[in-house]
Amino acid sequence: MIRAALFDMDGLLIDSERVYARGVQAVMGGLGVNITDDMLMRSLGTNQAATHAIFAEGNPAYDGPALFRALGEYLTENGYDRRMPLKPWAREILENLTARGVLCALVTSSPADQAERYLGGPGLLPLFSAAVTGDLRLPSKPAPDVFLRAAELLGVDIHDCAVLEDSWNGLRAGRAAGAVTIMVPDMAPYGPGIADCCDHVVRDLREAEAIILCRQP
Repeated sequence: MIRAALFDMDGLLIDSERVYARGVQAVMGGLGVNITDDMLMRSLGTNQAATHAIFAEGNPAYDGPALFRALGEYLTENGYDRRMPLKPWAREILENLTARGVLCALVTSSPADQAERYLGGPGLLPLFSAAVTGDLRLPSKPAPDVFLRAAELLGVDIHDCAVLEDSWNGLRAGRAAGAVTIMVPDMAPYGPGIADCCDHVVRDLREAEAIILCRQP
């Protein structure tokens, strides 16, 4: 039985992960650091503190605030400071689930102001009954705390929640929390390394919606 859906944001609802990756690769040379593809992949779904820890590996000159300032400048110069492309079916899944009585929560490692910029403009934020953002400073995914907090805010048992995620860290967090886990692959592929954390793997959010609606009470 699924009574609530807990949504990641980056890479799931908005097509942002590749934008961020391109931005990091564009600015890191000027900051004297080398951030590998493996580091980028391991950082997907994590909060800023965890991302900083990953990026600092082997980079004694790493300056996290400087990197994020440079990344912010890159996003502004390329028009991504106020908008980010929505993923296919992002609006429809939220509208359709809400219409069918499924509670929706946003669970993102990004700060609240970023969620407001990227989801507020298209009018998606009112479709969420609760939001857990990086500002709460809960332990980062893959720890389960963010999803447990979202279920608590919704008043729904975590076992009656579906976690929709694209990142391995997010899926591990959903599995550790005890939710039904649905992977919508983006930059991180489905494979043996994450198979035991996925109850379902779908091609897009439309297929995810169908699974949730089939498991309503």
